[in-house]
Amino acid sequence: MMCFATLALALPRQFPSDSYQVKLQAVNDPAITIDGTTVQLAAGVLIFNGNNATLVKSMLAPDVIVRVQFNSQCQVRRLWILKDEEIVPVSFWQWLTSGSFTPPCAS
Repeated sequence: MMCFATLALALPRQFPSDSYQVKLQAVNDPAITIDGTTVQLAAGVLIFNGNNATLVKSMLAPDVIVRVQFNSQCQVRRLWILKDEEIVPVSFWQWLTSGSFTPPCAS
């Protein structure tokens, strides 16, 4: 018989519809570089590892695929480090034509 805690761990994580999959390239607190664009981390940013445990900013490492969610000031308010099975594949053509990431709140 499976206990409820084990069942909860087996469920896939759900990400907000206004979050974006990007590559985290560099960490320079209080900023990060994602897909070639430098963005600020919000005060109180929530960072989750692959097991959904929270991390502190100093534990962020570059060269990982993450999902980010922005606040109204165009700062990262939540960041999820993705597990391999959570990464949405991008076709070669999308990658080639994508350029750098532009935050949705940038004007």
